[in-house]
Amino acid sequence: MAGNDERPKIGITVQPRRGLEYYVPYRRAVTAAGAEPVDLVPGTNTLPDLDGLLLPGGWDVDPSFYGERRDEKLGDTDPELDETELAMFRQAREREIPVLGICRGQQVINVAMGGSLVQHLEGHEVRALGRSHLAHTIEVDPTSELGKAAGEHKVRVNSLHHQAIKRLAPGLQQSARGDDGTVEGVESDDGLIVAVQCHPEELTTDLPWARNLFERFVARARGRRRQS
Repeated sequence: MAGNDERPKIGITVQPRRGLEYYVPYRRAVTAAGAEPVDLVPGTNTLPDLDGLLLPGGWDVDPSFYGERRDEKLGDTDPELDETELAMFRQAREREIPVLGICRGQQVINVAMGGSLVQHLEGHEVRALGRSHLAHTIEVDPTSELGKAAGEHKVRVNSLHHQAIKRLAPGLQQSARGDDGTVEGVESDDGLIVAVQCHPEELTTDLPWARNLFERFVARARGRRRQS
């Protein structure tokens, strides 16, 4: 682990109303990878001086942000959190700050860049079996950042979502897919955005690819810190 002067600062968007305990695995994974987590609460208008941005899982994205009406199976939404995360992401892009999106975070990224979402997807929300339960296998592009972290083209993942990408946004490439065609990973053309539909923060203790994903993200953030 790097010394304090080398520890990049990673912003994590959090919603206190959800309970800060929910975000502990994200903070733990970021810290273990050698970075310092920084909470960003709803209503934050300006992205602080950070080296990376992590958009975590959470509630559904309000469909008004991608021009659709609410489906009756849509879950809880939080437009203030949506607005904060969309703003934080756009500022990160302007400042060329590395971004890691997880579950909802992947969806927020896709919406921010002009894509849309499937509002309800059957059979993917299996949290009753535990947050680290490996529910299915995904096919990974070996040349992608996710593929390099995994070191293989098939990975077992957990599945805690009921929304997914519908129309992939311009500037994003699919890096992983499920057997049913679900977009399980995306990356930007410039390599600064990496996102996954699963929850690697719950898997870092047991699975090397999950640890690698966070370590490689922190390495990108550290590289930016040294350049600034």
